[in-house]
Amino acid sequence: DAAGAAMAGVLRENAETRLRELYLGATGMGPTAASGFAALLRSNLSLEKLDLRLFPALGGPPGVALAEALRENAETKLRELNLQITDMGAAAREAFEALQRTRPQIVVKLDS
Repeated sequence: DAAGAAMAGVLRENAETRLRELYLGATGMGPTAASGFAALLRSNLSLEKLDLRLFPALGGPPGVALAEALRENAETKLRELNLQITDMGAAAREAFEALQRTRPQIVVKLDS
Protein backbone atom coordinates (compact mmCIF):
# COMPACT_ATOMS: atom_id res chain seq x y z
CA ASP A 1 0.00 0.00 0.00
CA ALA A 2 2.82 2.42 0.86
CA ALA A 3 4.61 1.53 -2.38
CA GLY A 4 1.50 2.38 -4.40
CA ALA A 5 1.11 5.71 -2.61
CA ALA A 6 4.80 6.47 -3.22
CA MET A 7 4.43 5.63 -6.93
CA ALA A 8 1.43 7.96 -7.20
CA GLY A 9 3.40 10.68 -5.41
CA VAL A 10 6.36 10.39 -7.76
CA LEU A 11 4.07 10.57 -10.78
CA ARG A 12 2.28 13.59 -9.32
CA GLU A 13 5.54 15.42 -8.62
CA ASN A 14 6.86 14.74 -12.12
CA ALA A 15 4.60 17.19 -13.95
CA GLU A 16 6.33 16.47 -17.26
CA THR A 17 5.59 12.75 -17.27
CA ARG A 18 4.44 11.37 -20.59
CA LEU A 19 2.91 8.24 -19.09
CA ARG A 20 -0.35 7.60 -20.94
CA GLU A 21 -1.44 4.17 -19.67
CA LEU A 22 -1.12 2.62 -16.24
CA TYR A 23 -2.25 -0.89 -15.34
CA LEU A 24 -2.46 -1.59 -11.62
CA GLY A 25 -5.10 -4.29 -11.47
CA ALA A 26 -4.74 -7.09 -8.94
CA THR A 27 -1.82 -5.42 -7.14
CA GLY A 28 -3.43 -5.63 -3.70
CA MET A 29 -2.87 -1.96 -2.98
CA GLY A 30 -4.95 -0.50 -0.19
CA PRO A 31 -6.67 2.76 0.73
CA THR A 32 -3.43 4.73 1.11
CA ALA A 33 -2.51 3.97 -2.50
CA ALA A 34 -6.05 4.77 -3.65
CA SER A 35 -5.83 8.16 -1.93
CA GLY A 36 -2.46 8.75 -3.58
CA PHE A 37 -3.92 8.06 -7.00
CA ALA A 38 -6.81 10.41 -6.26
CA ALA A 39 -4.25 13.17 -5.59
CA LEU A 40 -2.44 12.26 -8.81
CA LEU A 41 -5.61 12.42 -10.92
CA ARG A 42 -6.50 15.82 -9.50
CA SER A 43 -3.65 17.36 -11.50
CA ASN A 44 -2.39 14.79 -14.03
CA LEU A 45 -2.54 15.84 -17.67
CA SER A 46 -1.03 12.82 -19.42
CA LEU A 47 -2.84 9.64 -18.35
CA GLU A 48 -5.39 8.46 -20.89
CA LYS A 49 -6.08 5.00 -19.48
CA LEU A 50 -5.99 3.78 -15.87
CA ASP A 51 -6.79 0.18 -15.02
CA LEU A 52 -7.61 -0.47 -11.36
CA ARG A 53 -9.62 -3.66 -11.76
CA LEU A 54 -9.33 -6.01 -8.81
CA PHE A 55 -8.21 -3.01 -6.72
CA PRO A 56 -9.77 -3.88 -3.35
CA ALA A 57 -9.59 -0.46 -1.69
CA LEU A 58 -12.04 1.59 -3.76
CA GLY A 59 -15.02 1.27 -1.47
CA GLY A 60 -15.99 4.27 0.62
CA PRO A 61 -13.88 7.43 0.92
CA PRO A 62 -10.95 6.38 -1.35
CA GLY A 63 -13.29 5.61 -4.25
CA VAL A 64 -15.28 8.82 -3.72
CA ALA A 65 -12.00 10.80 -3.62
CA LEU A 66 -10.90 9.25 -6.92
CA ALA A 67 -14.17 10.23 -8.63
CA GLU A 68 -14.07 13.75 -7.18
CA ALA A 69 -10.46 14.22 -8.31
CA LEU A 70 -11.42 13.43 -11.89
CA ARG A 71 -14.42 15.72 -11.71
CA GLU A 72 -12.21 18.58 -10.44
CA ASN A 73 -9.50 18.15 -13.11
CA ALA A 74 -11.05 20.01 -16.04
CA GLU A 75 -7.98 19.35 -18.20
CA THR A 76 -7.69 15.60 -17.63
CA LYS A 77 -6.85 13.51 -20.68
CA LEU A 78 -8.18 10.35 -19.02
CA ARG A 79 -10.57 8.54 -21.36
CA GLU A 80 -10.83 5.11 -19.78
CA LEU A 81 -10.98 4.05 -16.14
CA ASN A 82 -11.44 0.34 -15.45
CA LEU A 83 -12.91 -0.34 -12.02
CA GLN A 84 -14.32 -3.80 -12.66
CA ILE A 85 -14.20 -6.44 -9.96
CA THR A 86 -13.50 -3.99 -7.14
CA ASP A 87 -15.07 -3.97 -3.71
CA MET A 88 -16.96 -0.77 -4.46
CA GLY A 89 -19.37 0.55 -1.89
CA ALA A 90 -22.59 2.40 -2.67
CA ALA A 91 -21.13 5.88 -2.09
CA ALA A 92 -18.20 5.27 -4.44
CA ARG A 93 -20.46 3.75 -7.10
CA GLU A 94 -22.73 6.79 -6.93
CA ALA A 95 -19.71 9.11 -7.25
CA PHE A 96 -18.48 7.30 -10.37
CA GLU A 97 -21.96 7.23 -11.90
CA ALA A 98 -22.18 11.00 -11.31
CA LEU A 99 -18.75 11.40 -12.91
CA GLN A 100 -19.98 9.58 -16.01
CA ARG A 101 -22.90 11.99 -16.28
CA THR A 102 -20.76 15.12 -15.91
CA ARG A 103 -17.73 13.86 -17.85
CA PRO A 104 -19.10 11.53 -20.55
CA GLN A 105 -15.73 11.53 -22.35
CA ILE A 106 -14.36 9.38 -19.52
CA VAL A 107 -15.50 5.79 -19.93
CA VAL A 108 -15.77 4.31 -16.44
CA LYS A 109 -16.05 0.53 -16.50
CA LEU A 110 -18.00 -0.61 -13.45
CA ASP A 111 -19.45 -4.00 -12.57
CA SER A 112 -23.10 -4.38 -13.49
